Amino acid sequence: MDLRRFHAAFIEEASEHIEIVENGLMQLEKAPDDAELLNSIFRSAHTIKGSSGTVGLPDISRFTHIMEEILESMRAGELRPAREMISTLLEALDMIKEMVAAVASEEQFPFERCHDLMSRMNALRGLSPADVSVEQAPVAVVAGGSRNRFLIRFTPPQNLFQCGMDPVKFFDELQEMGEISELTCETEHVPRLSELNYEELYLRWTFRLTTDRGEQAIREVFEFIEDDSEISVTPLPESDQDIPLLGKLLVDEGVVDAEDVREALTQQKKLGEILVEQGKTSSAKVNGVLDKQAARQADSFKKAVSTSIRVDLKKLDHLVNLVGEMVIIHSMFHQVMYGQAGQEDELRGNNAERIDTIFSQLQRIGKDIQEGAMALRMLPVGEVFQRFTRLVRELSSSKGKDIELIISGEETELDKGVLEKIADPLVHLIRNSVDHGIEPPDERAAAGKPRQATVYLMAYQMGDAVYIDVKDDGRGLDKEKIIAKALEKGVIQTAVGLSDDDAHNLIMLPGFSTADRITDISGRGVGMDVVKKNIEALNGTVQIRTRKGVGTTISIRLPLTLAIIDGLTVGIGEEVYIIPITSVIESLRPDRKDVNSVSEQGTVVNVRGECIPLIRLHRLLDISCRKTDPREGIVVVTQHDNNKYGFLVDELLGEQQIVLKNLGSATPKVRDIAGGTIMGDGRVALVLDVVGIVAAAQQQLPVRGSEK
Repeated sequence: MDLRRFHAAFIEEASEHIEIVENGLMQLEKAPDDAELLNSIFRSAHTIKGSSGTVGLPDISRFTHIMEEILESMRAGELRPAREMISTLLEALDMIKEMVAAVASEEQFPFERCHDLMSRMNALRGLSPADVSVEQAPVAVVAGGSRNRFLIRFTPPQNLFQCGMDPVKFFDELQEMGEISELTCETEHVPRLSELNYEELYLRWTFRLTTDRGEQAIREVFEFIEDDSEISVTPLPESDQDIPLLGKLLVDEGVVDAEDVREALTQQKKLGEILVEQGKTSSAKVNGVLDKQAARQADSFKKAVSTSIRVDLKKLDHLVNLVGEMVIIHSMFHQVMYGQAGQEDELRGNNAERIDTIFSQLQRIGKDIQEGAMALRMLPVGEVFQRFTRLVRELSSSKGKDIELIISGEETELDKGVLEKIADPLVHLIRNSVDHGIEPPDERAAAGKPRQATVYLMAYQMGDAVYIDVKDDGRGLDKEKIIAKALEKGVIQTAVGLSDDDAHNLIMLPGFSTADRITDISGRGVGMDVVKKNIEALNGTVQIRTRKGVGTTISIRLPLTLAIIDGLTVGIGEEVYIIPITSVIESLRPDRKDVNSVSEQGTVVNVRGECIPLIRLHRLLDISCRKTDPREGIVVVTQHDNNKYGFLVDELLGEQQIVLKNLGSATPKVRDIAGGTIMGDGRVALVLDVVGIVAAAQQQLPVRGSEK
């Protein structure tokens, strides 16, 4: 039987536990006496070791075992989690990540790369290479004296939950005593779903325990439920102790005898292959037993019941698409019922009240389904934030700075698609804070600041958007230095009339950097422009707030989701377009006195004392229009990069919620268009990309502070 069928489940489980170990080690460095935290790290490392061995990945199991031994020594008080030790364990964790990645890509990982690190980890425990051979390091041997092995069968009472108990607690206590292995969960007593009582327990377990404790100590674990449970603790004879699970299964099935198994174990091959080669059995019989073993192994990946489940993303996306179709049908229904003037009474007749009720229910149910479906895609930003604790630790160490990262708002949720795409921009921002923003400790002390600097990573929701702030208490942006560098690079020709915000926003231009020298962290002229580009691709915005000598805050505004958005429907000629509401400030029909032509700037509209450049959408989109005079049409005021622009349209058709669709690979990418949607009357409307339109209009509109 090919154990690779279980690798996907292992990769998913291992990834979760790797994250727990990494975050736990970072916290342990700050709280070395936190016993519960150390236990959590140990349990996750132990799970990785056990699971990898179960699915036929002995290299990962053997390597993780050494890491687990260090953690066990910490739990016993023999080792102290000092910074050097934490660094070594983090390095080991990176190696485990690489090995798991090799499993995911079905590549062979060169295990010899682990030898040096394994030797260094053993050295932390005071072991020399002579004490532990890297090649022969045991996987499941726990230090200690004589080891006893027991076969335990545990059938808890059906009302265990109602008694306020959790079966997992018994396993935790047994795990503290030794090594649990070959655990199987019997589920044949679980009733049909219609008869299932979630307050009752229908499972029973069989497993082995290797420990230096006696039988009585094991029974004491169950003493409070012993009278109501079926519990058997059977010492295993020496003849069974050295036979692995497959060997015991083969013996139990009568395929071979115990002596054949022991003889086969003296050879360095897979047990089943050896027995077949010796003519003791056939491949068919071995595979049959392995299939039974696989069923047990599959059960080991099933976790205790929790309030959350994993959902296949393809199924989830399908559900979201169905919700989108429902939104479209709802819009069509509304168009049929209310969109034909003069026919309303004929269509509705005497059923007007009933139709209104049905329509309201459809609207309510559709909204509930939409919100529920979209909520399935929402994930806490903490899944991304936690990885930056280690990043700041390593960057500050390499730069000789003392920096603490403070994270808040980890529970704030974002759409999975958005969340996956913000990690790289955040890396750029944090690297900039560490390299450019934070001063060296001596410089901070001279300025009257604490030697330890602080970087804040915060998330919070306001309305239909999520804000992520990266804030530091460093030196802040130097406006004069930015302007000098911009003039030197020819980015601007004059600084006259350049506001503070405009000067600070220059750092987000491609290739712009104020770094005097290139480092491994920054200074290459890539970074902030990449951040801006990636965030705008998510229909988000980036804002800079800074005070010289006090610090800088980079604030990112992101939509909660990219799939369904609120839009302002506008008409231009015979065409219908949609402008995302998040970019719209207001719409108006200006008075004659408020529209002016400015030399080299084109038409501007005065909105309460502020002159806003006018963008004639029909020209950019190359379509006909009915209103060329803004005093007869409508000006939609939008905002981008803290600047306002007026979009000239013929008419406003209203606000509505739309399902944003990609135009497909057959349609060329147009920077003015973000996607399309289906309207209630069946027409396809294009959704305008405000950022792209403004960029295209820059050929006609001057950059503030520039002579272009």
